[in-house]
Amino acid sequence: MKIVSRWVEVCEHAFLASAVMGSVIISVVGVFFRYVIGSSLSWVEEIAGFLLLAIITIGIGPGARIGSHMRVDMVIQFIPKTKKSLNFVANLLTLGVTTILLVLSFEFVDDFLKRDQRLTSLYWLPVGILLIVMPLGYLIAVFRFAENFIKILKPLSEGDEKSK
Repeated sequence: MKIVSRWVEVCEHAFLASAVMGSVIISVVGVFFRYVIGSSLSWVEEIAGFLLLAIITIGIGPGARIGSHMRVDMVIQFIPKTKKSLNFVANLLTLGVTTILLVLSFEFVDDFLKRDQRLTSLYWLPVGILLIVMPLGYLIAVFRFAENFIKILKPLSEGDEKSK
């Protein structure tokens, strides 16, 4: 599992670095064409938007890996004894919601691919191809949240074995 996790981490970082750099380069080129040359490129905004979507959805995985995803921990601060059980419940809910988002994103992308919807500025490019990043990002997130869930379960099962 550690080898797969490390491989996914390398792919996450490579993809995110490429997407951020691509977004910056495309934006700079778009600004240059619009203000220096006086002729804007019609595809810049659409591609930059899809790159932003890619950065957000793929970025869920690294956030989950280091435990920096959003959650409210006010109850844990007031009642520290509930930390383990609340973390367990929070991770279970997060894993469940992310799994639902994974399934829904597959259906969403499948619908776009079946309808063969195209970009207006780049008609040769089906929108569904660009949206494949959504289920990929949610798949990585499910993997990361499952890893976190297993990390929480390990000490609990070890504690049960010690008590026997």
